[in-house]
Amino acid sequence: MLGIGLDIEDWDLQDRITAKKAINIMWFANRNDEGIIYYTYFNPIPTEVVALVLTAMSHIPSSVALTSGLKVSRKISNSHQLPTVLSTKVILASLQHFQQHTAPYKLLEKICDNLHDTARFHAGVEPLAMILAAPHRINNNAFEDAIREYQLEEQDNVEDNES
Repeated sequence: MLGIGLDIEDWDLQDRITAKKAINIMWFANRNDEGIIYYTYFNPIPTEVVALVLTAMSHIPSSVALTSGLKVSRKISNSHQLPTVLSTKVILASLQHFQQHTAPYKLLEKICDNLHDTARFHAGVEPLAMILAAPHRINNNAFEDAIREYQLEEQDNVEDNES
């Protein structure tokens, strides 16, 4: 148990889907959303963002969850007695505790990476690895080729003018 009923090991599939949907809607709704534009801050999804989403999920009243079609496990929704700021701090501490105890396996890092990759897919953009692997500058060979082409064109223009 990781505090106030948050037990990552017991998340059911619906909890994971709901958390992913919340991140997608909030920061990765489209190609121009914050998670895409400011990818350096969202790759991987910060633990604080995960804590914020879990806090929001834990504060959804059962009646709202049922009428909105959200399916939130009651396993993570019993923090409604705590103020939101306090429950966010407790959930963040729980996530950090989880991270410390699973450090050799890097489970939280894998979860945050997966949330990021899924969110980018949801936004309809290329995987970040493809963008970062693309060349960001023109290499010297391209400059040399362009200069040679320019010189040849200039030489042709001079010859045409002389004839």
